[in-house]
Amino acid sequence: MSDRRVVLECRDLVKTYSAGETAVRVLKGINLRVYEGEIIVIMGPSGSGKTTLLSILGTLEKPSSGDVIIAGTNVTELSEEELTRFRLEKLGFVFQSYNLLRNLTAIENVMFPMLVSGNYTFGEARRKAHELLKLVGLEKHVDKFPGQLSGGQQQRVAVARALANDPEIIFMDEPTGNLDAKSSARVLSLVKVLNEIYGQTFMVVTHNPELTMFASRVLYIRDGVVYQNPPDGLFKRSVSEELEESRRKLSAIVESQVKILRIDAENLYRRAKSGLIDEGEFRVLLERFERRYRLLEQYRKI
Repeated sequence: MSDRRVVLECRDLVKTYSAGETAVRVLKGINLRVYEGEIIVIMGPSGSGKTTLLSILGTLEKPSSGDVIIAGTNVTELSEEELTRFRLEKLGFVFQSYNLLRNLTAIENVMFPMLVSGNYTFGEARRKAHELLKLVGLEKHVDKFPGQLSGGQQQRVAVARALANDPEIIFMDEPTGNLDAKSSARVLSLVKVLNEIYGQTFMVVTHNPELTMFASRVLYIRDGVVYQNPPDGLFKRSVSEELEESRRKLSAIVESQVKILRIDAENLYRRAKSGLIDEGEFRVLLERFERRYRLLEQYRKI
């Protein structure tokens, strides 16, 4: 694991809340490294601190002490304005309640973070959003509003939106909590396929034991302490069937990913030529694109 790039690291992470005159320590000196291409699943009983940990790692909440480093940046040292920008450009989020904008269509929801970032033209954002929705199996629903979609479809729009700005890591908080068994299985299989063919890094808080079958590592948190000792997972038939169905569609999924990567490469060169990014950032992003393209090329040959 040591030869892989560290995407996220937390050091001596502590979170304390005040309950009247009593200080409640929710996280107790957590140290953790997440490597590029991992699926990290965090499980634990209610009140164990898992959602607090995800919120801090995702920059949605500040720790009482300790450091969080994402893609080489110590986010605990950033101002609120810098954090907002960092979150928009480097992180993706999928929540239990979908959090889609109700007055925007599916494609507009996926375009939204790209346009807000200012890194994409309208045309680039629309092309990429269409490919992302195709990737998650919703190319026939691009112009539908959230209220016209099922819960499972809304969650897949949320996954497409989370991918929009090519995040270093996607944080998922109970992503299958509001879904029926079939929709849940489809979302889980999508996470696994995106991880397999594109190397996308995921960090997931869940009560759903089915996710452990896909995890690179399972972390258990209890009383604010993280334990890395995953049990043997049980393979659920519904998830296995959905995963096999996704793999049967592998060729189409890979081609969509290649198109998305090309759109992002064109965008990168345009921004570099216009002086919107410096040479150092250009080289870092180009190296990341090249790594992902090599991974996709491997799957094209399968």
